[in-house]
Amino acid sequence: MADLIKWKAASGLKFTGKYTPSLKGYLGECLEVDVVVQGKTLEETRNRLKEAVKFHLEVFGPEELAQ
Repeated sequence: MADLIKWKAASGLKFTGKYTPSLKGYLGECLEVDVVVQGKTLEETRNRLKEAVKFHLEVFGPEELAQ
């Protein structure tokens, strides 16, 4: 079963992570932008997803959220 965990980025934007157990740990998916990560633990996956979303916004900008 997947868990939904919300967080607020330093930019003030709010995001939702969907975390699903997998055979090798957890999969993390951001529901607001197209970012998916994998980690061995839930904490590692949450941290990786936050970093991936931050990087995604640095590259593509927050304008993508409006689409």
